[in-house]
Amino acid sequence: MEFFLQSLVNGVLLGGVYAACSVGFSLAFGVMGVVNLCHGDFVMLGAFITYWLFVGMGVDPFFTLPFCLLTLFLLGLLLQRLALNRLMGTPPIMTYLLTFGFHLIFANAALRAWTADYRTVRPTYAGETLELMGLILPYARVWTFGVAMALVAGLYFLLYRSEIGRAIRATAQDREMARLMGVPIFRIYMVTFGLSAAITGLAGSLISTSFVIHPQMGLPYTIIAFFVVVLGGMGYIPGTLWGGMILGLLESLTTSYLPAGTSLTITFFLLLLMLIFRSAGILGKGSVA
Repeated sequence: MEFFLQSLVNGVLLGGVYAACSVGFSLAFGVMGVVNLCHGDFVMLGAFITYWLFVGMGVDPFFTLPFCLLTLFLLGLLLQRLALNRLMGTPPIMTYLLTFGFHLIFANAALRAWTADYRTVRPTYAGETLELMGLILPYARVWTFGVAMALVAGLYFLLYRSEIGRAIRATAQDREMARLMGVPIFRIYMVTFGLSAAITGLAGSLISTSFVIHPQMGLPYTIIAFFVVVLGGMGYIPGTLWGGMILGLLESLTTSYLPAGTSLTITFFLLLLMLIFRSAGILGKGSVA
């Protein structure tokens, strides 16, 4: 029983990080209709920013978060301004090709810059744990989970409790009507994609404290994000949290009780069932609005 509870706790902690990794993907799709195939590369870049600030300057991983947030926000603004804005209103295949091209550029540039070595961020508290009622809670993962949840909650309140959030939701609901009401559509797209990149990079920084990082990690995290937002509802921000938790629990339990490799098979089988029978997600919603 104790082993089962430990697996559940590990799954919840992992699910929070998966939700943070995926919420930016859901935001970009819900507002702009963009399936961002370079999404996972923002995770990779955020992780390496934290790694190099930690190794080169001795900055604590959690203190690197503001710098990572700003850097990835500016990168998202730049990509949207120079490339994606030109494709708004075109067939979806155009954005698929463009963002996959960005993925190839980022992944290969990172491979040349940092080689294919696996790296870890190991602050002094990395091995410290808290024991609670027989359950082992690593401090780094607990803090990572807490920051990830604050990240998702912060985005939710930004969208539903701020002026820029109302503009983003209006654009998601009806682009043409929002434009007629004076909303600067392309500026909103830039801010949205910048937020998507920033939040995702921040999640990558958090991941670096608990998992190994390498230049080719982007594509797996894009797949994870796609799975999570399909579970929660494409474009529905609160649903991302549920999708992340389900995936985290599923991965933790299958890894604990089933043979190696089974977890991935079950994950993709569940994804297939969701796409066939419940394409709007477990909550039946699929919109930022």
